[in-house]
Amino acid sequence: MRNAIYAACLLSLAACAGPKVLPPPPPAPPAYGGDVGRGLNALFSEPYDDTRAVDVLYATNRVPGGDMTACDANAFGNQVSPGMSYGVCRVNVPKRHAVGGFEAAPDPRADPHKYFRVMSQTPVSSDTFRAQLAQGRPDVLVFIHGFNVKFDEAVLRAAQIAYDLKFQGQVVLFSWPAGAPPGLFGNTFINRTYDFNKASAARSVKPAEDFFLLLSGLGKTSHVMVHSMGHQVAVPALAASVEASTVPYIGELILNAPDIPVRDFAAAAPALRRAARRITVYCSYNDNAIAASEVYNKGRRMGGCELIDGVDVVNVGEIDAPALGIGGLGHGYYASRPILTDIYQLLLGADAPRRQFIRRSEVNSTENYYLRP
Repeated sequence: MRNAIYAACLLSLAACAGPKVLPPPPPAPPAYGGDVGRGLNALFSEPYDDTRAVDVLYATNRVPGGDMTACDANAFGNQVSPGMSYGVCRVNVPKRHAVGGFEAAPDPRADPHKYFRVMSQTPVSSDTFRAQLAQGRPDVLVFIHGFNVKFDEAVLRAAQIAYDLKFQGQVVLFSWPAGAPPGLFGNTFINRTYDFNKASAARSVKPAEDFFLLLSGLGKTSHVMVHSMGHQVAVPALAASVEASTVPYIGELILNAPDIPVRDFAAAAPALRRAARRITVYCSYNDNAIAASEVYNKGRRMGGCELIDGVDVVNVGEIDAPALGIGGLGHGYYASRPILTDIYQLLLGADAPRRQFIRRSEVNSTENYYLRP
């Protein structure tokens, strides 16, 4: 009897307490292609879906020469100039070009939808160059080329990268005096060319530092993309420039196949982390050019992959492996479809593990991630 009374009391209390209130469900994530899609469509107001003219602003410490309105191989040579030259090359980028490549027009009347062609070159003063950089969207993409690259090739490569990335800002080329040394056998002996370029790179560090200081004063976000021996210019210049900058002025620092000693890169890394919000190194075990550089320079190069604190090191050896380890160099991946696909996501702010085709590397490896083939 007593148990029945207790049960009745408990039922009565439960009834008085009213229905149980459940916590609200967590908010649903935005639908893919909804708010995200609207944001991306607003960002990419320039679709790059047709043949178009791309303006490449350039800063170079090459010696001027030839026709300064042609933007060709004769416009600037491969000797170091005591001063800087600035200008704009307008490039026709064809909608039918292969991603990662540039096909120079054989003549001015060649199909503009198939071939790259320089439409004009306009030399400008340093003040006009700064004023033009200050205009337009808040992001700038800087490209610094590597070993043995002529001026006109660097211009076309910068235009191709900007087009294939659908970059929504100004593209700027910093061109240092790479190329073969003068003389009858300048192109014959690769060691001589390498030494000539290495010396030119060392003499280009101070002009590059001044260039980066100019960028730091724009109030914009500059993304910097470097290839190969260009790191011997860019890395020490960036490290020196950060002393005059109180906040990071580089958004994404994108380093492809760095032909620079690991010890030098590791020493510069703390300064680079102060200069840039994020640092990404693309490297490869299969890069024959880096392997040759390691033998010639008698030491490890960053392009062969090495873990560095605060740096995303991505091994791309699986997507650009020379056949049987001997066919090709495995060094030119920086402007290819797989790398540009990853950089496209990187520029949108995606962390490495969340980007397409990225997998985490094995334990105790010399990189953080692999880019899947």
